[in-house]
Amino acid sequence: MTLRSNTRRASSPTRRRRIGRALVPLLLPMALIAAACGQKDGVAGTAEDGGSGASPSAPAGSQAPAATAPGGTGGTGGTGGTGSTTPGETTVPGQTTPPGESTVAPTQPPAAAVYEPGDNDADGVTDDKIVIGIHAPVTGASPIPQESFDIGKDIYWQFVNENAPDRLFGREVEVVFRDDEFDPQRAVQVCREMVEEEGAFLLVGGGGADQISACAQYASENGIPYLSAGVNEEGLSDLETYFATSLTYSQQAPLIVAQLKEEGFDQAALVVSDTPSFEDFNESVKTAAEEGGLELIFETRINKNADPTESATVAQQLKNSGAEAVILLASPVVYVLGLAPGAANQSYDPRWIGPGVTSGLNVVTSIGCPNVGNGEFFSPTPGLDLITDLDPDFEKAYKQFGGGEPADDIGLLLWSINKAISIMLEQTGQELGRAAFMNTLVNTASFDNGIYAPLAFTPDDHFGGTGAHLLEADCEQKLYVTAADFVPAE
Repeated sequence: MTLRSNTRRASSPTRRRRIGRALVPLLLPMALIAAACGQKDGVAGTAEDGGSGASPSAPAGSQAPAATAPGGTGGTGGTGGTGSTTPGETTVPGQTTPPGESTVAPTQPPAAAVYEPGDNDADGVTDDKIVIGIHAPVTGASPIPQESFDIGKDIYWQFVNENAPDRLFGREVEVVFRDDEFDPQRAVQVCREMVEEEGAFLLVGGGGADQISACAQYASENGIPYLSAGVNEEGLSDLETYFATSLTYSQQAPLIVAQLKEEGFDQAALVVSDTPSFEDFNESVKTAAEEGGLELIFETRINKNADPTESATVAQQLKNSGAEAVILLASPVVYVLGLAPGAANQSYDPRWIGPGVTSGLNVVTSIGCPNVGNGEFFSPTPGLDLITDLDPDFEKAYKQFGGGEPADDIGLLLWSINKAISIMLEQTGQELGRAAFMNTLVNTASFDNGIYAPLAFTPDDHFGGTGAHLLEADCEQKLYVTAADFVPAE
């Protein structure tokens, strides 16, 4: 067995976080360095005016000029403050941003209008409400309890509505949710229902690359903003209304190769679900492996819904190849109920590693341990062990609105994307429309919710992730813990 290096896991999480986040500004226009004016919480400026976020050393709750929302329909105002706060979140030791604090700031010239309002521009928005639709594969893809989505889907918004009612200019957010059943056709159906029957202003994909691709296509054809964690790029890169809020699978490929090399592996196998959505990841891993000096000694595609028999056959092939590490992109069901136990039954215990969030959920460890105990996966969010350091409001909100249920990682993923959307909505301004919202996304230099690596979109690049967290299975606790946080993308 190859000796594995523990260098990354032994490094200081604080140091890793500072290194990762310090590299992000290098990806942004150099004008950001010289800019002195802040904008709103978690916002680093506009791509054209070169604004930057307020200084981390500024007093919490301090106000700064905010730009007019791009696209000709934006307004001004919103919550001031520094960093990436939610209501009441500490940004400077001993200081907090008062919940609901807001101001109407001087306007700046609007940025270029990439999107023009259509007939349905303001659908899903009233003077006092914004409707958001979320779909996810609750059934069919993984044994994720339905209640995790039902509870977590709107806890962030309940927290904002209660503690900062003026944050979105007097509007509360209502969330509607649908199970897409791990089926692309079903995903389109439920997305259409949420838009046409329940008036969703924008749509969010909770998981499942094929379902996200299908629903994002529908959204783009109808001018509806669609956001999800990063998945495939093929089929999504040309959609005008799609935005990824974390690294895509392909963007994570170099991180996976670098992690294996750091652990001392010179060879690995590659197992990828046999779906066209994963073809770009398959090719990206091969490119990253060649460039990073990692030999792929075995490659195969596995059925998207592979049964235990097929999974056991693939596990046998992996063992016969001699691979001590397996790069994996498959559904949690295939991993936790097929490949991992199939390998264990043959006394085969490789390092499993892959992109997030497919197999990096705590339900995988709770069901799959000890067979999945050698797994590590990248993720847009850290483990629950670190979240209180990054956002103390998360667990506080669950205690307040979770109905007695403990905070979980499904809830954290939902909290994080909703928190990012909140910053985007606030930056867009009072005169909210779909065009103005998307113009804000592509003309603002970065959005930082304090949990994700900062997001940076442009008119030509809607894949906004700049880094990821690395999660490692801990079968003693039966959950994933944070092995490294804010690992910067290459």
